[in-house]
Amino acid sequence: MAHSSESIWPWFHRLYWNTALFGGLALALPQLWLGQWGAQVLAVAYGLATLVAFPLARRYPKAALVAHLAAALGMCVWASQQPWAALALGWNREMTLYASATVATLGLTVLAMFGGLWVMVVAVMLLATLLPHPESGLYWVVWPLWVLGGLVGLSVFKAVHKLEATQQELSKVALRDRQTGLSNRLALEADYERYQALASRSDQPLLFSYWLLGVSKERPQLLQELAKVMQDALRQGDGLYRVGDDQFCGLHIGLVSGHELTERLSRRFPQAQVVWVVCNGLTLEEALNHVQELLYRSPRQPIRHLASVPKA
Repeated sequence: MAHSSESIWPWFHRLYWNTALFGGLALALPQLWLGQWGAQVLAVAYGLATLVAFPLARRYPKAALVAHLAAALGMCVWASQQPWAALALGWNREMTLYASATVATLGLTVLAMFGGLWVMVVAVMLLATLLPHPESGLYWVVWPLWVLGGLVGLSVFKAVHKLEATQQELSKVALRDRQTGLSNRLALEADYERYQALASRSDQPLLFSYWLLGVSKERPQLLQELAKVMQDALRQGDGLYRVGDDQFCGLHIGLVSGHELTERLSRRFPQAQVVWVVCNGLTLEEALNHVQELLYRSPRQPIRHLASVPKA
């Protein structure tokens, strides 16, 4: 089972939805009673879009967010085409258009941040086409601002992806044993709780295997051969870890028998020892302590004599 570091994007998604729910709805709901008819339509449309998109964000986090933001920009375009008095008393058409352009700039920044380059380009072209232009003023200045806002969002988009890639690469290096290519003790600690949760949800036994091989660390070719044999014998989804010079362990969910793996290793490493423990509900330290008690209770013997392989 692969181990991975936590992604940065979920934090940005939570920030967006917290802002959309608490900030956006806090501004929209009072308009239902206090606003003009145009503001009331916007409030209802925004509320409906949020109520539809937010539940979908659990299953489609990026698509739901981008769709919600695109809907909000569409409402901005619609608002800019309405009579000025339909939105707020005391506003004229110029103020409405400049306010729409300001909101569009912010929306483009966030849209580029989550959607990337082509989403930003399409949004800029649509806004430049659909938003009406005021008859006076330097309205053309907002076009470079839209592009600048989009580029800022795109820079964040690329920076986060690059940061995640670097984080994943560092995580792989930190959680990988250089000699064998297997996961190490840090990876075992990171994966153990996930295996426990998966075994609990599926109501299956979780077996913890501990292998003491008696192979000198000065013979790395044997360690690499061992890692290859164990990897070939394990099932997909099993975890395999090097936790010492010649000490390895594995995590196995729903394993029926460990005899096949035990026998294959005993033929290549007859001096090795192995202990199997059912570790459902045990912490990692408790499982390791139990293994040590079983392993050193008897003098060192070949694997076929000492191994206690449970059947589930």
